[in-house]
Amino acid sequence: MDLALMTNSFEVRPLTRAEELDAYRRLLFEVYIEEAGWNFNPDNPSGIRISDRKLLDDRDDIATCFGVFRQDVLVGGGRICGRFQGRFEVHGYQPERDLGFLDVPNLFEAGRAALRPEIRGSDAFPLLVLHIFEYCKSNRLFVFTTPSVRSVMRFYHSIGMPAVEGCRFRFEPEDPAEAQLFLVDSEDVLDTVIQKLRQLLRGV
Repeated sequence: MDLALMTNSFEVRPLTRAEELDAYRRLLFEVYIEEAGWNFNPDNPSGIRISDRKLLDDRDDIATCFGVFRQDVLVGGGRICGRFQGRFEVHGYQPERDLGFLDVPNLFEAGRAALRPEIRGSDAFPLLVLHIFEYCKSNRLFVFTTPSVRSVMRFYHSIGMPAVEGCRFRFEPEDPAEAQLFLVDSEDVLDTVIQKLRQLLRGV
Protein backbone atom coordinates (compact mmCIF):
# COMPACT_ATOMS: atom_id res chain seq x y z
CA MET A 1 0.00 0.00 0.00
CA ASP A 2 1.18 3.50 -0.79
CA LEU A 3 1.44 5.27 2.56
CA ALA A 4 0.57 8.63 0.97
CA LEU A 5 -3.02 8.57 -0.26
CA MET A 6 -3.94 11.46 -2.51
CA THR A 7 -6.88 13.12 -4.21
CA ASN A 8 -6.75 16.23 -6.38
CA SER A 9 -6.88 18.39 -3.27
CA PHE A 10 -5.41 16.49 -0.34
CA GLU A 11 -2.64 14.13 0.64
CA VAL A 12 -2.76 11.94 3.77
CA ARG A 13 0.39 10.52 5.30
CA PRO A 14 1.75 9.39 8.68
CA LEU A 15 3.34 12.14 10.75
CA THR A 16 6.91 11.30 11.70
CA ARG A 17 8.76 14.61 12.03
CA ALA A 18 8.61 16.59 15.28
CA GLU A 19 7.49 19.76 13.52
CA GLU A 20 4.59 17.95 11.85
CA LEU A 21 3.48 16.41 15.15
CA ASP A 22 3.66 19.83 16.80
CA ALA A 23 1.53 21.30 14.00
CA TYR A 24 -1.06 18.54 14.50
CA ARG A 25 -1.21 19.14 18.26
CA ARG A 26 -1.57 22.89 17.69
CA LEU A 27 -4.44 22.13 15.32
CA LEU A 28 -6.07 20.03 18.06
CA PHE A 29 -5.78 23.00 20.42
CA GLU A 30 -7.31 25.38 17.87
CA VAL A 31 -10.23 23.08 16.99
CA TYR A 32 -11.01 21.49 20.37
CA ILE A 33 -10.18 24.34 22.75
CA GLU A 34 -10.41 27.65 20.88
CA GLU A 35 -13.21 26.78 18.46
CA ALA A 36 -15.28 24.19 20.31
CA GLY A 37 -14.66 25.63 23.77
CA TRP A 38 -13.81 22.23 25.23
CA ASN A 39 -13.41 22.46 29.02
CA PHE A 40 -11.74 19.25 30.14
CA ASN A 41 -11.38 18.28 33.77
CA PRO A 42 -7.78 18.94 34.85
CA ASP A 43 -7.88 15.56 36.63
CA ASN A 44 -9.01 13.71 33.49
CA PRO A 45 -7.92 10.07 33.11
CA SER A 46 -6.06 10.77 29.86
CA GLY A 47 -3.63 13.33 31.21
CA ILE A 48 -5.01 15.88 28.73
CA ARG A 49 -3.24 19.19 29.13
CA ILE A 50 -2.27 22.32 27.22
CA SER A 51 1.29 23.44 26.68
CA ASP A 52 2.46 26.17 24.29
CA ARG A 53 -0.92 26.14 22.45
CA LYS A 54 -0.69 22.39 21.89
CA LEU A 55 -3.19 19.80 23.14
CA LEU A 56 -1.22 16.97 24.74
CA ASP A 57 -2.00 13.79 26.67
CA ASP A 58 -0.37 10.72 28.18
CA ARG A 59 -0.66 8.68 24.97
CA ASP A 60 1.24 11.01 22.66
CA ASP A 61 4.40 8.90 22.82
CA ILE A 62 2.63 5.72 21.71
CA ALA A 63 0.18 7.23 19.20
CA THR A 64 0.51 6.84 15.45
CA CYS A 65 -0.61 10.16 13.97
CA PHE A 66 -1.76 10.95 10.43
CA GLY A 67 -1.91 14.31 8.71
CA VAL A 68 -4.09 15.72 5.96
CA PHE A 69 -2.07 18.10 3.80
CA ARG A 70 -3.09 20.58 1.13
CA GLN A 71 -0.14 21.99 -0.80
CA ASP A 72 2.18 20.71 1.95
CA VAL A 73 0.25 22.58 4.67
CA LEU A 74 -1.27 20.52 7.48
CA VAL A 75 -5.05 21.09 7.45
CA GLY A 76 -6.27 18.04 9.37
CA GLY A 77 -5.27 14.94 11.24
CA GLY A 78 -6.14 12.02 13.46
CA ARG A 79 -4.44 9.23 15.36
CA ILE A 80 -4.64 5.64 16.54
CA CYS A 81 -3.38 4.28 19.87
CA GLY A 82 -2.90 0.86 21.30
CA ARG A 83 -3.32 0.09 24.98
CA PHE A 84 -1.50 2.30 27.47
CA GLN A 85 -0.75 0.54 30.76
CA GLY A 86 -3.08 -2.21 29.58
CA ARG A 87 -6.07 0.05 28.92
CA PHE A 88 -7.61 2.14 26.19
CA GLU A 89 -8.53 5.77 26.78
CA VAL A 90 -12.23 4.91 26.99
CA HIS A 91 -11.57 2.60 29.98
CA GLY A 92 -10.58 5.57 32.11
CA TYR A 93 -13.87 7.34 31.47
CA GLN A 94 -16.13 4.29 31.82
CA PRO A 95 -14.60 2.30 34.71
CA GLU A 96 -17.92 0.67 35.67
CA ARG A 97 -18.94 -0.38 32.16
CA ASP A 98 -18.27 -3.89 30.85
CA LEU A 99 -15.93 -3.29 27.92
CA GLY A 100 -14.87 -6.90 27.54
CA PHE A 101 -15.70 -6.77 23.82
CA LEU A 102 -12.56 -4.64 23.43
CA ASP A 103 -10.37 -7.57 24.50
CA VAL A 104 -9.43 -8.17 20.87
CA PRO A 105 -5.81 -8.81 19.85
CA ASN A 106 -4.23 -6.02 17.80
CA LEU A 107 -7.07 -3.59 18.52
CA PHE A 108 -6.36 0.15 18.33
CA GLU A 109 -8.42 3.18 19.35
CA ALA A 110 -8.88 5.90 16.73
CA GLY A 111 -9.56 9.48 17.76
CA ARG A 112 -8.36 13.07 18.05
CA ALA A 113 -9.59 13.86 14.54
CA ALA A 114 -9.57 17.52 13.59
CA LEU A 115 -10.02 19.47 10.36
CA ARG A 116 -9.66 23.14 9.64
CA PRO A 117 -13.10 24.75 9.17
CA GLU A 118 -12.56 25.56 5.49
CA ILE A 119 -12.13 21.90 4.47
CA ARG A 120 -15.01 20.39 6.42
CA GLY A 121 -17.56 18.83 4.11
CA SER A 122 -14.88 18.01 1.54
CA ASP A 123 -13.39 14.58 0.89
CA ALA A 124 -10.67 15.25 3.50
CA PHE A 125 -12.31 13.31 6.34
CA PRO A 126 -13.25 10.22 4.28
CA LEU A 127 -9.72 10.20 2.87
CA LEU A 128 -8.24 10.39 6.37
CA VAL A 129 -10.43 7.53 7.60
CA LEU A 130 -9.59 5.43 4.53
CA HIS A 131 -5.89 5.96 5.10
CA ILE A 132 -6.16 4.95 8.76
CA PHE A 133 -8.18 1.83 7.93
CA GLU A 134 -5.83 0.80 5.12
CA TYR A 135 -2.91 1.30 7.50
CA CYS A 136 -4.70 -0.99 9.97
CA LYS A 137 -5.31 -3.61 7.29
CA SER A 138 -1.66 -3.53 6.17
CA ASN A 139 -0.49 -3.96 9.76
CA ARG A 140 -3.11 -6.57 10.75
CA LEU A 141 -4.81 -4.23 13.20
CA PHE A 142 -8.45 -3.72 14.13
CA VAL A 143 -9.92 -0.41 15.23
CA PHE A 144 -12.68 1.27 17.21
CA THR A 145 -13.70 4.88 17.73
CA THR A 146 -16.10 6.83 19.95
CA PRO A 147 -17.44 9.95 18.19
CA SER A 148 -19.98 12.23 19.83
CA VAL A 149 -20.76 14.40 16.76
CA ARG A 150 -23.95 13.21 15.06
CA SER A 151 -22.69 13.87 11.53
CA VAL A 152 -19.65 11.72 12.22
CA MET A 153 -21.85 8.95 13.63
CA ARG A 154 -23.98 9.07 10.46
CA PHE A 155 -20.82 8.86 8.38
CA TYR A 156 -19.61 5.73 10.19
CA HIS A 157 -23.06 4.16 9.80
CA SER A 158 -22.98 4.95 6.07
CA ILE A 159 -19.70 3.10 5.51
CA GLY A 160 -20.83 0.00 7.38
CA MET A 161 -18.90 0.46 10.61
CA PRO A 162 -20.92 -1.36 13.29
CA ALA A 163 -22.13 0.56 16.35
CA VAL A 164 -21.90 -1.48 19.55
CA GLU A 165 -25.44 -1.82 20.87
CA GLY A 166 -25.98 -0.21 24.26
CA CYS A 167 -22.60 1.51 24.26
CA ARG A 168 -23.54 5.19 24.32
CA PHE A 169 -22.12 7.38 27.07
CA ARG A 170 -20.74 10.76 28.01
CA PHE A 171 -17.00 10.87 28.60
CA GLU A 172 -17.58 13.42 31.35
CA PRO A 173 -20.94 14.27 32.99
CA GLU A 174 -20.92 17.83 31.68
CA ASP A 175 -20.37 16.82 28.05
CA PRO A 176 -23.23 18.11 25.87
CA ALA A 177 -23.59 14.97 23.75
CA GLU A 178 -23.27 11.23 24.15
CA ALA A 179 -20.58 9.29 22.33
CA GLN A 180 -21.28 6.07 20.44
CA LEU A 181 -18.69 3.30 20.20
CA PHE A 182 -18.10 1.87 16.71
CA LEU A 183 -16.02 -1.30 16.40
CA VAL A 184 -14.25 -3.08 13.53
CA ASP A 185 -13.06 -6.39 14.96
CA SER A 186 -12.87 -8.65 11.92
CA GLU A 187 -11.16 -8.65 8.54
CA ASP A 188 -14.51 -8.99 6.76
CA VAL A 189 -15.89 -5.82 8.35
CA LEU A 190 -12.64 -3.96 7.75
CA ASP A 191 -12.69 -4.95 4.07
CA THR A 192 -16.32 -3.82 3.76
CA VAL A 193 -15.62 -0.45 5.31
CA ILE A 194 -12.57 0.13 3.10
CA GLN A 195 -14.55 -0.81 -0.02
CA LYS A 196 -17.36 1.60 0.85
CA LEU A 197 -14.88 4.40 1.54
CA ARG A 198 -13.21 3.85 -1.83
CA GLN A 199 -16.58 3.92 -3.55
CA LEU A 200 -17.49 7.12 -1.74
CA LEU A 201 -14.27 8.83 -2.77
CA ARG A 202 -14.75 7.71 -6.38
CA GLY A 203 -18.28 9.10 -6.33
CA VAL A 204 -19.86 5.70 -6.98
